[in-house]
Amino acid sequence: MADITLTHSEREQLRNKLQAYCETHFELELGQFDAEFFIDFIIEQIGPAFYNAGIEEAIRTHALYSERIQEEMDLKKIL
Repeated sequence: MADITLTHSEREQLRNKLQAYCETHFELELGQFDAEFFIDFIIEQIGPAFYNAGIEEAIRTHALYSERIQEEMDLKKIL
């Protein structure tokens, strides 16, 4: 599996969202480093499940489009 990498901007956005979520829902003030470590944990431990789900969805979508193309091509055949 490919490594899940985020740009600096993406990490910053996730960090801000995570900090806001923890503050709102848990009244927990999460520092920058704690949020960064939590994001790393999510990427390493939980990220692969989401990544794999995205791959599976892409495979299903591709298969559906392939079936549609095949059906269209079959309709164009000269009998």
